[in-house]
Amino acid sequence: MKSAVIRVTVMLAAWAMLAPGVARARDPEQVARIPLGPMGYQSLLPEFLLAGSSMLTVHFVDQDHLLITFGLRQLMERLPNDPPDDDDRMVGAALVQIPSGKVLAHTQWRMHDRGQYLWELGQGRFLLREREQLMVLAPMQDMGVGDAFREHPLMRFDRVLVALQVSSDKDLLTVQTTNRTSNTPGVANGVTLVDPAHPDPAPVQLNFFRLSSTGAGADNLAVASAGAIRARMVVELPMTTAGFLDEIEGGKDRWLFNFNEHTGKVDELAEWDTTCFPQSTFVGPSEFVAIGCRGSVEKQSLAGFNLKGEEMWQQNFMDTQTALTYSFAPAAGRFALGRIVVNIPFDPGGTLTESMVSQQEVRVMQSYNGKVLYRIDCTPVERAGQNFALSADGLRLAVVRETLVHHAATKDYDEYTEREAAVEVYALPPLTVQDKAAVKQSEAMAPKDAGARIDLSLGRVSTPLTTDTASTTFSSSAPTAPSSAATAGIAASTGSATGADSSAQTAATMGEQGAPVTTGAVVLGDPEPGTGRTRPTLYGPDETPGGSSSK
Repeated sequence: MKSAVIRVTVMLAAWAMLAPGVARARDPEQVARIPLGPMGYQSLLPEFLLAGSSMLTVHFVDQDHLLITFGLRQLMERLPNDPPDDDDRMVGAALVQIPSGKVLAHTQWRMHDRGQYLWELGQGRFLLREREQLMVLAPMQDMGVGDAFREHPLMRFDRVLVALQVSSDKDLLTVQTTNRTSNTPGVANGVTLVDPAHPDPAPVQLNFFRLSSTGAGADNLAVASAGAIRARMVVELPMTTAGFLDEIEGGKDRWLFNFNEHTGKVDELAEWDTTCFPQSTFVGPSEFVAIGCRGSVEKQSLAGFNLKGEEMWQQNFMDTQTALTYSFAPAAGRFALGRIVVNIPFDPGGTLTESMVSQQEVRVMQSYNGKVLYRIDCTPVERAGQNFALSADGLRLAVVRETLVHHAATKDYDEYTEREAAVEVYALPPLTVQDKAAVKQSEAMAPKDAGARIDLSLGRVSTPLTTDTASTTFSSSAPTAPSSAATAGIAASTGSATGADSSAQTAATMGEQGAPVTTGAVVLGDPEPGTGRTRPTLYGPDETPGGSSSK
C-alpha cells in the first residue's frame, strides 16, 4: 500500500511539471513584460481579428528594441475627395525599449483598408504600406536625426496592391497587383479579380525585386527589379533569390519537390507522402518546411527539408489548425510558427468565430532537426498573425498576451475584472555547437544568387497563353513597372518590367499555388526525360476541370 501511494505521488508530481502554465526548469526566462494600455491600446473587436484584419503587431527592431503597432479608437477627420469604398482607421506605432518598456518615439498612421501594412526588411528596417504606396522605416537610425518614424518613399503602384511577400532572408520582395474596378462603396476596397466587362485570363501581376543592403538605415537599401509575370489569381510562391520550389504530383498521395534555379538548372529533391497539396515555405536559404495531410485536411503534418534532397524531420499535429504564420531567424537556423487551433473542421477560406477557436499557439523551432525550443499561447487570437516575433539572432521571442486583472472596489466604483494586454519577451536558449555547425552547413548548401531574371525562370514551367489571348493580354494588361521609385537603381537594374523583353515576361501566366494558367487546363512543370516524374494538375485525383468529382 505504501509503494502504491509513492507511485501515485510521483505520477501527480510529474503531471504537475507538465501542466500548462506551470514553470519548468527549462522554460525560457521572461526578460520583460510591457503593458500596452499606457501606450493607448484598447481591446480590439474579436470579429475583426478573426476575419484577418491586421490590427496588432510586434516586431524586433534589434535585440533591445521593439516596434509595436495597434488600431486606435478615435474620431477621424473627414478627408475631401476620400474614395467611398475606403475603410479608414487610425493605427498607433511605438518604438519601445527592452526591458524597461520605455516608449522612445511614437506616431499615428491613417490607413485606408484593413490589410497588412507592415513587413520586416531586416537590419532594423520595415516596409510600410499606405494604399498602393510603399515606404521604408528605419526607426533607430532616424531617431538620431529627430524623427524615428520618417517615411522614405520606395515605390508606388498605379494598380491595386493585393499581396506582398518578403522572403525569410529579407532579400526578395514580391508584389502582386491587379486592375482597379468600380465596386459598390465599401465592397472589397474596389478590388476584384474578375471584371465581367473586361475579362482577363491573368488579372494579377507579380513584380519581383531583389533587396540588398550596404548597412543599416533606409538609404543603404538597394532595390533591383527582377521582372514581372501575370497570374490568374493571387499566389504564394516558395522562392529564394536563387530559385523556386516546384511541387509536382508523383502519384496517389505522393508529391515530388524540385528546386528550379533561376538560371535554368533543375535540382530534384525529396519525395513526400501527403494526401493534400503541400504548402511549402522557405525558412532559410537552403531549408524549407511543408504542411501536408494524413488522410484528411484536419490531420496535418509539418516536415522539414533541405536542398540536398533530404527530409530532415516530420511532426504530426494531433489537433485541427488554420491560419499558419511565420517569423524567421535564418542566421540562427530558427523560425517561429504561429497557428490557430480550432475545435471543429474548418475551411481555411471560411468565417472564423470565437466559438470555433481553442487557442493560438506559437512554437519556436530549430529548422535542421525540428526541435521545439519553446511554445506559448498568444492572446488575443489574431488570424493575420504578427502578434509574435522572433529576433534576428533567434535568441528572443516576443508575444502579445492578455491577462485578467482584478480591480478592487473603491468609493466610486464597484470591483471589476478586465483583460490587460502586454508584450512579453522571452530569452531563448543559446545555440549549441551542433546548432552553429548546422547553420554553417545550411549557408554553404544554398545555391548562389546569379542575378537571373525571375519572371523568365517561372516562364519555363508555365504554359504559354494562346495567340488570341496573349495578344489581348499584351495590349491591354501587360506588366507595368511601379510609377515611381525612391532611387534610380530600381529602373536601372536588370531592366524594368516594361523593358525590351516585355513580350518574354508576358508569354506565360500562372495560376493557383504557383501553377500556370491557360484558357483550358491548368498544369505545372515539364517532366525531365527519363525521370518518371509526372506532370501535375491542381485538381484532385477524383476532380475534373469543371470542378465536380468523377465519383
